[in-house]
Amino acid sequence: MAKNATTHEEEKDLENLQSALSSTESFIEKNQKVLTIILCAILLIIAVWLLVENLYVLPKEDKANELIVAGQTYFQNGDYETAVNGDSISFDGFIAINKEYGFTKAGNLAAAYAGLAYYKMGNYDMALEYLNKFNGKDDVMKYTILGTIGDCYAQKGDAKKAVEYLLKAAKTDNILVAPVYKVKAGVAYESLGEYGKALDLYNEVKKDATPAQRGIPEVDDIDKYITSATIKNGK
Repeated sequence: MAKNATTHEEEKDLENLQSALSSTESFIEKNQKVLTIILCAILLIIAVWLLVENLYVLPKEDKANELIVAGQTYFQNGDYETAVNGDSISFDGFIAINKEYGFTKAGNLAAAYAGLAYYKMGNYDMALEYLNKFNGKDDVMKYTILGTIGDCYAQKGDAKKAVEYLLKAAKTDNILVAPVYKVKAGVAYESLGEYGKALDLYNEVKKDATPAQRGIPEVDDIDKYITSATIKNGK
């Protein structure tokens, strides 16, 4: 009896499958022209994209990579003004690279360098403008940008915004950098009168401290930060 029931179910499933296949075939037959047009359109879009990618985007990427090297050299040498605005000879500056090649990875990176250079020059508004243009996944550049944005807001007296970005930067897995941003966020909290939150960050830095972090001022002097915030918190 069970065997007959199983056979009946299998026959029913087969009928349903055949019915579904028949409906699909019928739909394809009725809409064959439309489906062909859609398929051709998709293939055309792919072909155009590949053409643009190979004939326009990749050459631009190569050119931007070539140009940005000079700017990185100026930046590393501390010549931030030239890095941003160019040398009037062969290098047009990070701003020009970002403007012309912003859709490339190198052009995107140029915005980051321009923002960092402006921060070094003390122009925090321009620094924020270009730092916020950067959009990348590289962890080192990501936390550097977030941390510098936080530093900009701290310099502008907006401690609340500074805390927001410094805490984001502190989420990095880099144990040499994370405590620096945590302490900076703690200092920003102190300027807001939120000493308890500052202490939480300082104590976290102390708890997580490792021998590899020796030489980092924010870690070496963490007891001073804790003592100062504790006194202020007791008032």
